[in-house]
Amino acid sequence: MKTRMAAWDVIVRYLQFLGLETIFGLPSDDLKVLSSLQSSDIRLIICKDQRNSLFMASGYALTSGQLGVCVVGKGPALTNTVTGLLEAHHLGAPLLLIALGTGSDKLGTKAFQEADQLSLVKPLVKWAYRVEHPDRLVWALEKAAFMAVNGGKGPVYLELPEHIADQAVEVDLPFQPLERLSSSPSTSDLDTAWDTISQASKPVLLVGGGMKLGTQGLIESLAVKLGAAIFTTASGRGAVDEEHPLFCGVAGLYTDKSMRTVWQEADVVVSLGSRLEETATFEWDVMLAHTPIVQVNVHLDDFSHQYRGVKVLGDGYLAVEHWLSRFHRQPDRDWLARIASCKEEAFRSKEAYIRQVGTMPHVHVSEVLDAMQAEFPEDCILVQENGLQDMWSYFYPYYRFTGKRFSIVPSDQTSLGFGAAAAVGASLADRRPVVALVGDGAFNLFQSDLITAVRYRIPLIYIVMNNGGYGWLQYQLNQLDFAGEPFRFVSETPLEHMNVMQHDGVEQIVIQEKQELSEKLRLAFARYQANKLVVVIVPVAIEDVHDKIRHIYGDFPVYEK
Repeated sequence: MKTRMAAWDVIVRYLQFLGLETIFGLPSDDLKVLSSLQSSDIRLIICKDQRNSLFMASGYALTSGQLGVCVVGKGPALTNTVTGLLEAHHLGAPLLLIALGTGSDKLGTKAFQEADQLSLVKPLVKWAYRVEHPDRLVWALEKAAFMAVNGGKGPVYLELPEHIADQAVEVDLPFQPLERLSSSPSTSDLDTAWDTISQASKPVLLVGGGMKLGTQGLIESLAVKLGAAIFTTASGRGAVDEEHPLFCGVAGLYTDKSMRTVWQEADVVVSLGSRLEETATFEWDVMLAHTPIVQVNVHLDDFSHQYRGVKVLGDGYLAVEHWLSRFHRQPDRDWLARIASCKEEAFRSKEAYIRQVGTMPHVHVSEVLDAMQAEFPEDCILVQENGLQDMWSYFYPYYRFTGKRFSIVPSDQTSLGFGAAAAVGASLADRRPVVALVGDGAFNLFQSDLITAVRYRIPLIYIVMNNGGYGWLQYQLNQLDFAGEPFRFVSETPLEHMNVMQHDGVEQIVIQEKQELSEKLRLAFARYQANKLVVVIVPVAIEDVHDKIRHIYGDFPVYEK
């Protein structure tokens, strides 16, 4: 059926066809999109900051597995989204950014807010397109959605010039269904990889973010078949049950010292859905200098060429299914015992540390994580930042994603404020409770959109580790010798610099003493259940950092000798 409708009506109608209920953004001055949205079932979350809108849409996409959509204006409105695009690109978040653009009749005339928007975003998206003719709008929408959710998922960009936004568009309904394709690895590549895997007696499985939202239990079954230790990258957490006996923690920078022996003795590493970024491979040049790495990815750009081994192009879960069907000898009992022994040591070290800080004054982050594990439901979604103190949650077993718990973390770009904003999108995408563990620096960057979450009645719990500002920088500064403290990155009055907004929809809880932890976290969850946005502020000391990151140089810890 052919019909004619306004350009924004076409866009909104297509998003509704995809089944989207929520989109994010800050519309352009003409507000034409609002008229189209008013006659639809789609809710627009109007943000105060375009960067936050991209972060929210990413949180929505990563939690739901659906397309996240963001709508913004032109020029500086578009440039404000660049940090969000950078994060979505590295996270592999299926995201559609739609921006207004200068009309073709004004290009090159120094028109108001004119910018070469395609050139700005192209390096950060899978596909970018400017709709220059109304006949190309439907085609562009269908291709953009297809590109975002297939292959290596990621953001795409559509630019709607002003002259197209003002025209009627001829549409042939219904739209084409959005296809989700699977990429099967070749049998010969899988067999070549299996030759390497099957000869190993001390295997390690490394699970990356590309394995999120897959078939539950499949990876664990392969680990049992092989007798393999399971590690994840930071972004891969939640893809496997961390209560599994073979789960050993997070790879690279976040590996517990007790688990180093496993990496040093491993004779093959099977990497599923990971780009093997620097944090995941920290110390590999020392521990895995001669160990073959089998990499499985759906996108060519995701393969690392720093390591020798076999590369398999295709879906990681299909590769796992294939290898599960192959005959394999009994797992090496000594290797299983080694894994169990190292894991027990990691838990003993954690418990000893908890006992140690329990005798000290003030609340420690490890104690907060322990209380969160005990007091919050098994199915909660934890959204994290990557600051000095909230980074404690990356160090297994200090926090464990068990049962139905789900994790969202920033990419290796670690854009400050991502987790605080992404939590809003996650809460809209899923009925499970959402808890955001953030630093005060990140939370303050996000605060312009705290009222956005309140206005739309989005319940959340923020656990804010308050060290007075930018603790990562201050911690490094404290290791240097600057007489008289001419520079400072944190406030001497941490609680005062927070300035959490006063509103009936916001509940602020401050935890000052250890004895309050469990009771106040239970109170926070009760207020959350009453549809409140809860901000729990926990003052923490700058020196309260995990042992693995005590020695920092620049943006990365130095090697442990």
